[in-house]
Amino acid sequence: MCSLKNCAIEIAESVLLSAFEPNPIHFNARNENDVRRVRAALLRAGDGRMARFGRPVNRNGFLLGCLDYTEFCSEEHLIVGYGFRHGLTTKIQSVHHITGGAHFVMIPPVVAHALLNHYRHRETNEIILFHNHPQTLLNWLLDCLPLPSQADRLTLESRALQPAQLLRRFLNQGRVMFFLQQNGFVKEFTLPSVLAVVERIQAKKTHPILSKHQQ
Repeated sequence: MCSLKNCAIEIAESVLLSAFEPNPIHFNARNENDVRRVRAALLRAGDGRMARFGRPVNRNGFLLGCLDYTEFCSEEHLIVGYGFRHGLTTKIQSVHHITGGAHFVMIPPVVAHALLNHYRHRETNEIILFHNHPQTLLNWLLDCLPLPSQADRLTLESRALQPAQLLRRFLNQGRVMFFLQQNGFVKEFTLPSVLAVVERIQAKKTHPILSKHQQ
């Protein structure tokens, strides 16, 4: 657990970064038509199984279904949607669903392998990662829009902000996209933790020989 001071710094950074990220998603009636199908797929996708949709689900419909499933959960969930870029949206064809604990959820090796294979298989392929923060006293007191933790942003950096992924974004090809659900809102987060980047730079300056061996 982080200290009160570190938690405050982490929250302040996330608030600042979130101001430069996309606004929460506004869902519409068409998105609601997909909620039942998404919920059914999430129920089928437990224990490392991949559930497939008979007909692809648009990204916002998929995200609304994920919101509906996780909004009142007391544990964290990670939902991975596999699809392809289609105009301004993503067509989701299949899904993995991982249930974690009250304060964490991990990406199992089988899921990490599957999402990497899917992403590399075709240039238009996309990965949607949806994660929830359960309702806590702090969330209730802040009553704020989704705020990714530093751990969330580190996962984003390692999975979506490497040179290969950035190049594909620049070329309008398939992306890896991260979405967070908190307090009933769903928001995409796109920026890494600046504090974590600064800490790594300082560590290399302090221990240059160790950093060189680690590379």
